[in-house]
Amino acid sequence: MPGEDSLLPDLDPAVQENLRELMQDDYLLLLDTFIIDAEKRLGQLRTFLASGDLESFRRCAHSFKGSSGNMGALALQQVCTLAEQAGIHGDAGAAGDALERIEQCYRQLRPQLHP
Repeated sequence: MPGEDSLLPDLDPAVQENLRELMQDDYLLLLDTFIIDAEKRLGQLRTFLASGDLESFRRCAHSFKGSSGNMGALALQQVCTLAEQAGIHGDAGAAGDALERIEQCYRQLRPQLHP
């Protein structure tokens, strides 16, 4: 699905370089932690959407947006914002569309998370 997120890079190289410098030997651990957390959040988003719990969906999307931003995952951060907005407005259809885009962005991002 084309959208604004397709114009954003998967990863901001400047953020990744700063994280490498800051984390040094723990950089790979940071990446692994992000991957584990991202996959957990994807499962939670699916569960919340399926159960119609759009407030929990919104909160999870908000948290995922923050962690994506911290990692410099710009396209993923953008689609998490869309998911959060769908939750705020109680729009299950938009939430489903946003979740599909989140999954697509994450599938595209995931192979780039290990040097």
